[in-house]
This record gives sequence, C-alpha cells and structure tokens, in this order.
Amino acid sequence: MEYKEAELSRLQEALYATLSEVDRICRKHGIRYFVTGGTAVGAYFWQKILPWDDDVDVGMMRPDYERFAQIAQEELGDKFFLQTPDTEPHTPFYFMKVRMNGSRFSEATFKHIKMHQGIYVDIFPFDKIPKQKWLERLQHKALFFLNGLFIAKEIWQWKHCGKCDIPEPRKRGWLPCFFTRLLITLLSKRLIYKIMYRVQTMFNSKDLPLCKNIITKSERLPIEDVKQSQIVTLGPLQVSAPRDLLLYLNNHYGSVRKGIPDEMKVSHRPEELAFPESL
Repeated sequence: MEYKEAELSRLQEALYATLSEVDRICRKHGIRYFVTGGTAVGAYFWQKILPWDDDVDVGMMRPDYERFAQIAQEELGDKFFLQTPDTEPHTPFYFMKVRMNGSRFSEATFKHIKMHQGIYVDIFPFDKIPKQKWLERLQHKALFFLNGLFIAKEIWQWKHCGKCDIPEPRKRGWLPCFFTRLLITLLSKRLIYKIMYRVQTMFNSKDLPLCKNIITKSERLPIEDVKQSQIVTLGPLQVSAPRDLLLYLNNHYGSVRKGIPDEMKVSHRPEELAFPESL
C-alpha cells in the first residue's frame, strides 16, 4: 500500500508536531539530542523529512536518554504519550517512542498488541563503544540476540514452535526457534530488558571517544560531535544534529547521496492510519 499525497503530508505534519514537542522539552531541560537515520538524511540533503518517509528518528547519549525518560511524560501533557518498557508493559520496543494521543498508526506486525499505537517519534539510546572492533561486534551481536528475545515475548515471527503473529513468517530453522521459545519461557521480559541494558552500557564508565546505537552495526559517531552539535533545518523546525553530520551518515550507511534509488525508499505504511481531530 502506498500513501496518498495528502495523507502523507498530514502524517508528516503530525511528525513535525511531535518532534517539536521533544525539542521543546530538551531545550527547556538542557537535554542533548540529535536527529539520526533517515531523518538525518532528510535534514542534510532535503532540509525536511524525506518526501516518502513516515517516521522520525532521534538519538540521545545515555545520561540524556535517562533524564528525558524521567521527566518527559509529565512535560508532554495530554497530547502525547511516552512509550517505554516501564510505561507500556507489552511494548516490543526496548527504546522510547513519543506517541501522539488520539492518532492511530497500526502496522501489520504489531496490530494485535494491546499498546498505544499512535503516530510516533523514535528515541534511541547511544552508548560508548570499545576501541577493539571485535569487542564492538560482540557487543552488537549480544544485544541483537537479546532484542530478538525481547520482541519474541510479544510477537512470534516464525512458523516453528508457535503460532506466527505476522502475515509472512520470517525465515528461521526449527532449532533456533526452539531455543528462542525455551529462553523466553525461562526468562521474564523484565529480566531480558535488564540484561540488554547491561550489554548496552557496559563501556559507559570508560574514557572512550565513540558512541553508537548498539543495536546497529555501524551507527557510530564521535562523542564530541554530540557535545558540540549543530542546529539544522528540518521542515518548519530547527533541530539538533551531530556536528559532522556527513561523517555520521557515511559511518552509518557506508556512503550516502541525495539520489536514493526507488528500491531503498522504504516506509512503514500502516494498515490503519488516523489523525487527532485537533491536528
């Protein structure tokens, strides 16, 4: 399914409104944040959300991430909801989302979960990474594995060892499915989340120059580029971005350019989309 032009325009208007609220809270409380992923690509090349994009990605260093988690819900008021594993027990996401109340963005993979499914801005934690490449890869692989268990507590994505909760089962052999089922039976979701936190933050006490969204393979950037961030244009907003935005983008994507091939223009087109009356 593809968006109608007016539909996507209205959705991006809602995303700008949500990001504006995140930006307001961060400015008020001195919390550093920066646009990441496709949102950073849009800011660098288009000075707006990518023309086909339907979500917004933001990063925060761990101390800022935790501070935002502590104060955001009270600051957000009635128009938005802070979705975390602490505020939403059934969320399959280990990271935060700021959801717009009164809206609906129900994706096929998650539609059966009893949770807030409004239009959202993703907020990812960034943590320090070791200088040794092999150790960085090990940290990433450990978190990737644990994240699979965390998601499996809410969504079974394969045809073996359980009823698949998504339209098209993902490819996975019987034995890995068995061990996943065994582990999520033995381990509580809260315990899995605590182990994930330990893996993500295991190097934060050390004096290291780089940080990363650990779940990714290559989304690393110098910590100084976060501390000395720049202000960039994103549609009607002025938002924070890493000091060397192109360096971040090239680290994350290998190489990046404005002329993105059509096959890479991916969106999260939901099965159900609705907007609040006040938007």
